[in-house]
Parts: sequence; structure tokens; C-alpha cells
Amino acid sequence: MAGSDTTRHSITGGLLALDQHPGEYARLRANPALLESAVPEIIRWQSPVAYMRRTALADLEIGGKMIRKDEKIAMWYVSGNRDESAIPQADQFIIDRARPRAHAAFGFGIHRCLGQRLGLR
Repeated sequence: MAGSDTTRHSITGGLLALDQHPGEYARLRANPALLESAVPEIIRWQSPVAYMRRTALADLEIGGKMIRKDEKIAMWYVSGNRDESAIPQADQFIIDRARPRAHAAFGFGIHRCLGQRLGLR
């Protein structure tokens, strides 16, 4: 399964984003070197993973909300990827975004995708 869903969702979401933002598509066609930043922007915009559920290991207060040990919590990636406090102009699709890899599409930290070869074919 590695890479299958995320690759399909990123490709289709990327095509839709470029269709809905013809100015960005024109910029990409005029300068294919923008693909290096456009791909992570597509992944951020599309958020190919919907959510991740976890179980709290300890009591913790976040944003004024108390999460108790053993409670089930979910992180909705699209919400994190639209967080204006973390990503400037988060509701805009910008193919040459500064720091394009600063998104939460695959969680936090360096992502080593087991399905990366699928995306290269």
C-alpha cells in the first residue's frame, strides 16, 4: 500500500489545483524548474492523507483543551496544512511558496516514503 493512495491522491489533487489556478499552471509551464517547489505545494494543498488517529500517552493541555491519558485523538492533515499561524497564506495555492516542505501532509519530521519509487514511475 505504501505510496499507492498518497500518489493517486496527489496526482489527481494536483491536476485539480492546477486547473482551478490557471495562473499558477501558466507559471509552471513557463518555468518547469518551479516543479521542485510545486510538488510539495501540491502535497500540502491536497493533503493526501486524511487523518491519523492516536491514543494519548499522558494528560496534556493543548490550546485550552484537556486531553486525558488513553483518550483517542485525531489530527486532520488538511486542517494543519491550512493553519495560518504555521503557513503564511495557507489558503492559497502558490507553486513557488517559500519553504514549500514546511507542511504536515505526512506528519512531522523527515518523511522516508516506502512507496517513493511508485511516484517516480
